Amino acid sequence: MSVRRIYAVLMQEFFLALHTLEIFVDSFIFPLLSVIIFGLISLYLIGSDETIAAQYILLGMILWQVIWVISYSVATGSMWNIWSKNLSNMFVSPLTVSEYMSAHFISGCAKAVLLLVIANAVSMVMFHFSVLSIGVPVLVLTFIVFAAFAFAVSIAVLGLIFRYGTRIAALSWSLITVFQPLAATFYPLADMPHLLQYVALLLPPTYAFEAARYSLVQGEIAWSMLGMGFALDAVYGVACVLLFRQLFRNSRDTGQFARNES
Repeated sequence: MSVRRIYAVLMQEFFLALHTLEIFVDSFIFPLLSVIIFGLISLYLIGSDETIAAQYILLGMILWQVIWVISYSVATGSMWNIWSKNLSNMFVSPLTVSEYMSAHFISGCAKAVLLLVIANAVSMVMFHFSVLSIGVPVLVLTFIVFAAFAFAVSIAVLGLIFRYGTRIAALSWSLITVFQPLAATFYPLADMPHLLQYVALLLPPTYAFEAARYSLVQGEIAWSMLGMGFALDAVYGVACVLLFRQLFRNSRDTGQFARNES
């Protein structure tokens, strides 16, 4: 792993984001609008004596942006290189796949932290709610669970795109949203339909969201929930990395990797 090569990819990502309106809108404007919309819904619920439900919804939407931004950054970062016919050129250099993916992951985490700070500031000013209410340790731990899950999903999606072509490119920014209602983002796991609870229990973010809500109400850290989130992250991470490596290898062997830029 070369720090210099990772830094070079990070600089490419920085200047691309700086001069591409779509990235700025998708990474910051739309997420902030979502926080504001759900915040207004929360105000309505507070007026209906549903204060806890309102806090759950706003907390879930703010924290969800971590998953969204990291997944979007990792997956679509490569898509911009494909669309500009530059991805093959990247790997003609000594740059390795690990360095390339690490750079996009670091970029995604940096965007997520910035968005989290901005969204929390907006929430405090407009809705008098701070995500820091769950405590800094819980916030950091949930961030790690979300980041690891988002990275795992995004590299699996990238592997599929590399292998089967850009006709499924929409998965790079849309697939992650499938997990939003399944991971108990806005409501306790116990309130989900019974069948969907089994699905939710297989997803790492479910445990992090549950831990965040538990901390919000009880003021304590749910170590067992966070531990399950980390354990499932490890399973997803290993599985998705192995899947990506196999799909990437097949993409190069069949020539699909080069054809993606044609």
